[in-house]
Amino acid sequence: MQAHTDITRRVLVVCSRAANSQVIENAIRNWMFDTVVCSSVREAEDLLAKRDFALVFCEDRFKEGTYAGLLSVFGHHSKVPIVVMISDGDQDFVFREAMALGAFGVIPNPCSAKDVQWMVVRATQHGVVRS
Repeated sequence: MQAHTDITRRVLVVCSRAANSQVIENAIRNWMFDTVVCSSVREAEDLLAKRDFALVFCEDRFKEGTYAGLLSVFGHHSKVPIVVMISDGDQDFVFREAMALGAFGVIPNPCSAKDVQWMVVRATQHGVVRS
């Protein structure tokens, strides 16, 4: 049986590109987060229906839709996580759009360990996650 993890330690990674998932997991591995990885918006919605997460890293596009659909799911949860978008599009446009939909930040695709760690540090400063 898995031990109960404090929600401030839970991170959801929603990436269709395995390379991004690996970078994120490796970047925060030593910080002892309970990381769950999935590859589609549908999987993420199923996971979010079962448990709460403090932090979500999510790519901007998937075969079945975009991050906008996933952000709308958070309106149904009592504990809304911080969402960091991973985008290969026009960063300024994506940043404005993502922020308008409730995202916390945007990092470039492919993501780097430095960008991932910076977002975790910022989330920690906001008191949402504990490293």
